[in-house]
Amino acid sequence: MKIVSLLPAASEIIYDMGLSNYLYAVSHECDYPDFIKGKKKVTSSVIPNSLNQSSIDKLVKKSVENDVPLYQIDNDEILKINPDLIITQGLCEICSISENIIEATLKNNLCTLSSKTKIISLNGTTFEEICSDIMMIGIAVNKEEIAKKMIAEAIYKKIKVTRKKTNKSILLLEWIDPYFTPGHWIPEQIEMAGFISIAGNKGEKSIEIEAKDIADLNPDFIGLICCGYNLEENKSFAENIYLDERINHIEAIKKERIFAFDSNSYFSRPSLRILDGVMQLSSAILDKNPKFHCKKSDFINNRKLSSC
Repeated sequence: MKIVSLLPAASEIIYDMGLSNYLYAVSHECDYPDFIKGKKKVTSSVIPNSLNQSSIDKLVKKSVENDVPLYQIDNDEILKINPDLIITQGLCEICSISENIIEATLKNNLCTLSSKTKIISLNGTTFEEICSDIMMIGIAVNKEEIAKKMIAEAIYKKIKVTRKKTNKSILLLEWIDPYFTPGHWIPEQIEMAGFISIAGNKGEKSIEIEAKDIADLNPDFIGLICCGYNLEENKSFAENIYLDERINHIEAIKKERIFAFDSNSYFSRPSLRILDGVMQLSSAILDKNPKFHCKKSDFINNRKLSSC
């Protein structure tokens, strides 16, 4: 079987099922586990790497408004591979099917495929739905029993990582310029870690909020999980929080209860690694793990060093 994965979470699942040798190509976003970095990339992004968050937000909004794809698909390379299975996210529609070809819209890109190519779309927005997506892949690749085992182990792990509920609230920010609330499975991660998700509901989309809204919410803790960024990058964004005069008077910021996480690995993707994200949340705050703590002095010291 030849598999093309256009979704990082799907690539992880294929690997966990022991089918890495059948993975012929992946998206430009697929980077875990390490072996995937060497796989052929059949997508690319129109968003330059050099843009800051504000510029990315404006570009995305303009692209959505004008119905312009944010991703490009290498149709020629996919045709050359002639895959048996393509796994994508948000398959818009299959426009027409003939005896020889399928014309499918993958992330707003028209892709002409062999009629034998099967396409499945993953759209999980909660832990339960992520498990359902794993089963869907398992059925598609004839590894249903392995999928069932993965799900059973994940459910057991979920029980183990779930902490006793506290009365403390946390606001996890998926973006900071502008500010965005947590969405999809992330409020569920917060609840598993023992906290109250002060903004965002399980399964719902992340939404933009104003600085005034954050001040009004007045969370006990703030966590930075800007979508697609790693731990160190999210740590660097903490300086913006400390310098934002619209919100830096609230207790969470005054008392330096700011934390950062590797969102790209443990929060942004609908994979079972979200359970590791749960453990990191509780470790950072309940167990006081300094690895995730963002102190104001960190930025003051860095500024002093850079000026020497």
